Amino acid sequence: MNKLLKKTLCVLAGAMLLLGGVGVHAQETPEKVTVIYGGSSWLGHYPAWVGIEKGLFQKHGLGVLFQNFYASSGRMGSLVAGDLDVASTGSISAIALMAAGSKGFMAFGTQDSYATVEGIIAREGIKTLADLKGKRIAAPFASSAHVLVLDILEQQGLDPEKDLTLLNLKVNEMPAAMGSGEIDACAAWTPHFNKLLNMPGNHLLVNDTEFSLYKKYKLGPGPDLLVVRTEFAKKYPNTSKAFVKGYFEAVDMLINEPEECAKVLMKLTNLSMEDQMTVLNDIEWIPGDQQGALMVDPGDFVTGMQQLAEFLVKHKQIDNAPPVKEWIMESIVP
Repeated sequence: MNKLLKKTLCVLAGAMLLLGGVGVHAQETPEKVTVIYGGSSWLGHYPAWVGIEKGLFQKHGLGVLFQNFYASSGRMGSLVAGDLDVASTGSISAIALMAAGSKGFMAFGTQDSYATVEGIIAREGIKTLADLKGKRIAAPFASSAHVLVLDILEQQGLDPEKDLTLLNLKVNEMPAAMGSGEIDACAAWTPHFNKLLNMPGNHLLVNDTEFSLYKKYKLGPGPDLLVVRTEFAKKYPNTSKAFVKGYFEAVDMLINEPEECAKVLMKLTNLSMEDQMTVLNDIEWIPGDQQGALMVDPGDFVTGMQQLAEFLVKHKQIDNAPPVKEWIMESIVP
């Protein structure tokens, strides 16, 4: 082989490698650069907020818009309707949609484990759970707090329809209702959970560690679930994967730099720095490298979700327990 031919072949080989590299890079480029995320001030949305504020999504070529929703039910409705692309939701709303047969969304992760920042808070006259008999207790219906109340009352042998008055109330309305004496106790989650505990005379009766499934499976009454609109994930797979990368980089930052994260989270939660750090210290964040084991193989979290679905059927919150595994989008699980 002459020198000219050998040189030409080397140049061609180099060009093919270069083009191959460009091709791989092009395939990984986000197809869509704007992602609409559905959130709230609840701790499950901290990673999305931190990712936006700290430019972590931007590193992956994305601009993420954060839209606030009061409840998971409204957030999930907007997601399935096509108004949101990605969201975090309480598992109960997701399971309810699964039970209804909705295929408009899929799940790809769970970002946190919390048990001490949601619970039942009572006024000073109520010392024990037995003292709830004859009292007025509030919870947002069809929420994790509502499920906690139903479970705790069952454990105590109390009938929510006969032994007390169970009221449907939004968590942001509870401080005023407790302060005025309109209700005697309430079930809430952070940041309102913290605000209620800081009110004079209020105290904690139980938190999620007393939930029956938590005792058996370390599963709270409504664990956080990361979900994506099915059509969006199929149409924009690279965008979906880029979001997941930025999101779990934010989870890592929450683990490693909580004080830095707290500074930007105060704008979301309106908590003081001290209270914000207290909340962060009570959260066990689940990094990306643990998601596969939880969601796919062996899928312990999905197994727990199935148990929760059956629990909801037992308490007449849904009519049937859907096969949760069918709603896992394995292709974008970290």
